[in-house]
Amino acid sequence: MINLSKLTVYSLLILICVAFGQAHAQEQKPEASTEAAQQLSNQERVAKHKQTILSRVKRDKVEYRGAGTGFRIKSEWVDQVMSEYIYQKSVLLAEVNISEKYAIRPTWVLKNMKVTFQEIFNLGPEDDEKLFPLSYVSGLLNFVPAYSWEGLTFLGKNGEAKGQFKRRIAIEGGLFPIYMNSDGKEKITLGVARDAYTLKWKDIKNRVLDDMSEEEAVDRLKVLRDKITWEESEPYR
Repeated sequence: MINLSKLTVYSLLILICVAFGQAHAQEQKPEASTEAAQQLSNQERVAKHKQTILSRVKRDKVEYRGAGTGFRIKSEWVDQVMSEYIYQKSVLLAEVNISEKYAIRPTWVLKNMKVTFQEIFNLGPEDDEKLFPLSYVSGLLNFVPAYSWEGLTFLGKNGEAKGQFKRRIAIEGGLFPIYMNSDGKEKITLGVARDAYTLKWKDIKNRVLDDMSEEEAVDRLKVLRDKITWEESEPYR
């Protein structure tokens, strides 16, 4: 029989208690630490998805319209790039869902993803003074969050000031920014031509075009809930 002194037994008991305490602590990690790790994992996943989408967007050489200081980026080029971005985004979402038993929400796959105008259109510094058309054909205006319009003065196709942004409005499901003109009346940024309304590229390029946060989704739904018909939009045109 092994004889253990009281001191030895006491020492062993201490070691066992310490080991047990460490193991218990590992099992009982604070929720905050777990949530922080999960948040980091989510951010890394979304960053990877964002990079994949942007790397797949095909952009032809930028085209212009107009002359002199009123040079405008061609609205057809803007629509082509924007349509390509929307397409690649939908393909990425389909790829993520393809092996899943249940459909995954885009707001989870791309949770809190924010993409700027520059990241999508990839224009150079030589285009800073160019006019960027607010074309409605590709659905670009449906994406831009209200905060990205804040403080901006909308321009005409030749660079003439129209008025400063006031709010967003939904007309038959489409979102459009509203500005206040010099007469104090609210007007919609919608003309017959796709480049009837513009902004200086340097003023918009670093602002968010696509915001996948829940906050923006809720704000957009509030605007869509109060949509008006084309007939009701007449006072804004």
